[in-house]
Amino acid sequence: MEEKLGDYIYMGMGLVDKHRVCISVGYNLDYAIKKAEQFVEKAPNVEFTHVNKIKVGETTRTEKIMVKDLTTI
Repeated sequence: MEEKLGDYIYMGMGLVDKHRVCISVGYNLDYAIKKAEQFVEKAPNVEFTHVNKIKVGETTRTEKIMVKDLTTI
């Protein structure tokens, strides 16, 4: 089944001093990655770790996409 824009949100996640934080949000994966990378450029103490894919209206992720896997996307 093809995803429609607005079905999911993508949250770029990171670590600041071992504390998990959300550093970007987007309606598509590419945008969430782009904004997370821009965040890390300006805040070197933040480590971009993964992207959570979450169905809109839900509170738990449906998929965890690790940064090391993003190079294949």
